[in-house]
Amino acid sequence: MPSKTPADGSKMAVLRIAWPIGVSMVSYTLKGFVDMLMVGHLGLEALAGVGLAGILAWNITAFPWGALRGQRPLVSQYLGAGDTTAALSFGVHAFYFATMASALFVVFASQLGQFGQWVGETSNISPESAIIAGEYLGLRMLWAAPMLLAMAVAEYLRSTERPRIPMAADLLSHPLNVAFNYVLIFGKFGIPAMGVRGAAIGTGLADLCAMTVMFWLARPKRGQWAQLSQEHPLRFRWSRMKRVFETGWTGGFQFMIEGGAFALITYFVGFLGTASLAIHQAAIQLVHMSIMPAVAVADGGSVLIGKYVGELRWEQVRKTVRSVLQLILPFMCLMGVVFVVWGEELMGLFLKDSDPIVHAKAIEMGGMVAIAVAAWQFGDAFQITYRFCLRATGDHKWVMWAGILVSWLLNVPIIAATIFWFNGDVFHAWMAFTAEIYIGGWIFHRRWRSGVWKSKRLVSDESGVEHSSLVSESE
Repeated sequence: MPSKTPADGSKMAVLRIAWPIGVSMVSYTLKGFVDMLMVGHLGLEALAGVGLAGILAWNITAFPWGALRGQRPLVSQYLGAGDTTAALSFGVHAFYFATMASALFVVFASQLGQFGQWVGETSNISPESAIIAGEYLGLRMLWAAPMLLAMAVAEYLRSTERPRIPMAADLLSHPLNVAFNYVLIFGKFGIPAMGVRGAAIGTGLADLCAMTVMFWLARPKRGQWAQLSQEHPLRFRWSRMKRVFETGWTGGFQFMIEGGAFALITYFVGFLGTASLAIHQAAIQLVHMSIMPAVAVADGGSVLIGKYVGELRWEQVRKTVRSVLQLILPFMCLMGVVFVVWGEELMGLFLKDSDPIVHAKAIEMGGMVAIAVAAWQFGDAFQITYRFCLRATGDHKWVMWAGILVSWLLNVPIIAATIFWFNGDVFHAWMAFTAEIYIGGWIFHRRWRSGVWKSKRLVSDESGVEHSSLVSESE
């Protein structure tokens, strides 16, 4: 079946798919941005506790999150090869996987909340912040189901070049998230103020709205039900679930282990005190401002790359990667300039304290950390581009091991040494990030230049025998 995707891999072809993903990513960033602004008004202790819990929540949900994103190359490559039924079936089995993972989080939510409080208590943040971390984490895990189920549907739709449906759901749910949080955190319209509990519940309600809207917009039309009943793509098959897991577990494992490294780094920063942990959390929000749009572009490019690999069109794959990098690199460099010039002002949006001396010191240190965030933008442009593009070709196992080794052999030891051996502050810790960013970018660039990814095509026949992708450029 001929592809409707533009065949030239140009920047416009990438942007055609990327811009709705970008809107979703930016709205997601604004969601976290506004959440932290609201929590920040409760004080540095609340910001530090919610920030720690947010990192832990990300680490705990990283495996299913990454595994669900792993359906992207399967779906897009099978679409490129012309097997739309198999592509749909893989998307359905990813949804089944999300359902099972969600059930586990609900069952163990209270225990995970206790774990969050224990992590906070073993660092140097205040006891109040530790209690907040445990409370927020437990509630977020109770509301994990709508987030993961919506993620499964959204990834399938983006893989089939229908990113506008997830975008529409996000554009509706994120303003609702602001409204829910405003009412529940501060107590409006007769509802008692819940503080950080309100932030967790409000976000969960917004995720539920997103899931509902996406299901409604993506539902099969009348004429499609007959085809679905004949081809049985909704039927559970262990062979299909196995393929979904085999492709997705690498992303899930990588997200989990790399997330563990970042959680450990956040734990290290906690030893610098509550204010430093609050600054660290604010810096993460700045990073999201530059990373999320860049990830959207790489996401759009990965859909094209998957289809081109399915069609065995290697020159279009290479051109798409060049287009992705040419779009991401100038943007991230521009964001670096923004962080240098307006860093203190941006950090000041999050850092609030009733003590004017503590507030002034936090703002000053926050401005320095913003400069550190600016320093790694150029290197991260390469990491984001090649990580997404290599995974889209089916080279997901190498991406997993490279990402994990770079994080744990470079990032964690360097930052631990910075904080505990050299008595560095949160600014020095963030500057240490640049080593991992630039070395990792170089490693991923070298892998792409090697061309090994051409042998990693995922398309197989029903017997499970891989089709050879070792073909010449003329083919």
